[in-house]
Amino acid sequence: MKKIILFSLFCFLFFTPISKAQESTSFSNTDPINGITKTSFFEWNFGVAFVSFDTNHNFYFPGSSALWGTTFINQDNLIIEYEVGFAFPTLVTGKIGVGKRFNNTNVVVGLRPWPLNLYAQTSFSTNKNRSWIASIEFSPLTSRNISIGSPVNFNVGYRWNILIKNSVKEIE
Repeated sequence: MKKIILFSLFCFLFFTPISKAQESTSFSNTDPINGITKTSFFEWNFGVAFVSFDTNHNFYFPGSSALWGTTFINQDNLIIEYEVGFAFPTLVTGKIGVGKRFNNTNVVVGLRPWPLNLYAQTSFSTNKNRSWIASIEFSPLTSRNISIGSPVNFNVGYRWNILIKNSVKEIE
């Protein structure tokens, strides 16, 4: 249990500084030089995990998370996305993934380092600054310490884009 708490604390302290929300008047900004669009967001998820500590005792357990993150989309609609936040029952969690945008739908695959899961996620935009999220996750390892005894998770969520700061960098 001490290892889980220490690892959760480490993830929270490591990922929180890189995912800060900033103030501005737009939901995304595009770098005019390389055409990469950056969008920051807040996401709330609810899901159910299939928990299996041994072959005789299997059950479903609910969970929830509140995540802050950033999505980068280039001119070819390739996506890089990361997010970090608080979760129940794991205390903290995070995800990093790559994917592709198809019209208003993002499809991302990636890694959740805590609890250790691989995931596939899709998002459906309802308007410019909100979207629904659906994902399925599975653990490549069945170790209780790494995956918390959950080989499969199903999640649904809602994402709100947050205002980000538009800044101009001058090089002298």
